[in-house]
Amino acid sequence: MIKKRRCYNNILVKDRSAVTNPRVLVIDDNKDITEMLKDFFELENIECKIVNDGKEGLNEILKEHMYYNFILLDLTMPEFSGWDIFKKLKDKNLLPSINLIIFTASSKTVNEINELLKEGVKYVLKKPFSLVEILEMLKN
Repeated sequence: MIKKRRCYNNILVKDRSAVTNPRVLVIDDNKDITEMLKDFFELENIECKIVNDGKEGLNEILKEHMYYNFILLDLTMPEFSGWDIFKKLKDKNLLPSINLIIFTASSKTVNEINELLKEGVKYVLKKPFSLVEILEMLKN
């Protein structure tokens, strides 16, 4: 008897039990936020890598973007910002293949949020956000 194969997270597997826990990359210069998110995700059995520098974050995405189920990106970072990362991903046409979630403390208008969503961002979270909100968003 041949088992039906399914594709999960771009990996062909025989059954869902072979799929690993979800993987999240968090890019934000605020170490308090990234450590809190890492602790929270690990409690939820979600693998999490944190990067506190924009250029390092972009390098991680370019090198491993297919590895992560979700990428949480802060827009406002010094030197090389989340906007810079967003623009590089857009230029390389990688936005359609990435579940990019923007989170930001700056006030974004509805038009700005809609523009980000049109460009390929999957979700925009405004700081402060609740951990429950993040978990629900990832489940959906």
